Amino acid sequence: MKKTLYFIAIVLFTLTACKNVPTPEEAAIQAQMESYNLLKAEAMNVHDEIMPKMGVLMELKGELVVNEHANELSEVAVASENLKASHDAMMSWMQDYSEKFPYGEPTPDTQEALDEKLPILEQEVKEIVQLKERTMLAIEKARELLKK
Repeated sequence: MKKTLYFIAIVLFTLTACKNVPTPEEAAIQAQMESYNLLKAEAMNVHDEIMPKMGVLMELKGELVVNEHANELSEVAVASENLKASHDAMMSWMQDYSEKFPYGEPTPDTQEALDEKLPILEQEVKEIVQLKERTMLAIEKARELLKK
């Protein structure tokens, strides 16, 4: 009985001592997968910041149109167009993003797949951050004009 217990203890010790240490390639892929997941989370966080502003954009646009004069090149017309452009850009970005990164799609797990998808995701994050800046500026300018 003691021999059996010793044998089981040795087997368990051997199994736990032989942990799988990832190769440098596996570690690199794992790091890229983590970067991919962080970028996806960043894209969605920025999206979630901007999305509630879409109603504000359209509301401000409506208020500007009511106050707009006949001059097509007025500040009000430009601000109104910037609000519309920001709204349209957000709708386009969401459609484009969802086509490239469908909801529920798993993280790429091969080097080839990561090499293909990671640059696309980096570009999408860059675009949504720029869109956020443009949207916030459009809202700020419209609010300033409505105070005049």
